[in-house]
Amino acid sequence: MAVPEQAILANPFASAVAADAVEQLVRAHARFVFQVAYSVLRHSHDAEDVVQETFLRVMKHQSDLPGVRDEKAWLARIAWRLAVDRRRGQPAMASDPDTVLSQMQARGMNAEQALACGETKALLDSLIAALPAELREPLQLSTVEEMASSEVAAVLGIPEATVRTRLFRARQMLKEKLSVLLESKAGRK
Repeated sequence: MAVPEQAILANPFASAVAADAVEQLVRAHARFVFQVAYSVLRHSHDAEDVVQETFLRVMKHQSDLPGVRDEKAWLARIAWRLAVDRRRGQPAMASDPDTVLSQMQARGMNAEQALACGETKALLDSLIAALPAELREPLQLSTVEEMASSEVAAVLGIPEATVRTRLFRARQMLKEKLSVLLESKAGRK
């Protein structure tokens, strides 16, 4: 005999068990969910809002928890979609790679100094931001969030082989863009 969902939700013991399960998810994965959101938004306050919204959605759909095979991938997918939706509503803030590189050289920095002060990270961030979304998203999840190809596939809802192909193409494009930038700047000296 099946028990109606209202009877389960009305049962204080069942709702306490579900609340405990959600609390355990928050404790175990909140930092990871923040990292996923931050990799998309690049702003800590917005990422924190996405973390809250992610776990509010988990609370809303806590009845789905027993059927979730990979909690981390499930949470990452929710956070990723929320962050991407939030980013769509924001103005584009991608820096021009040439501008970042020019600023580095204007300060008279060599490569070691640039690496030490984080300027190179800004350059790479701008190059990554310039990639097409289909290449940028797997790269961010794989490289920044250190997710395995199978986890990235689960988050983005694409086959694992496609993830590996897109990662390869994204890295090749970054390598080519960086080579061109560095060669053009070296030629100007």
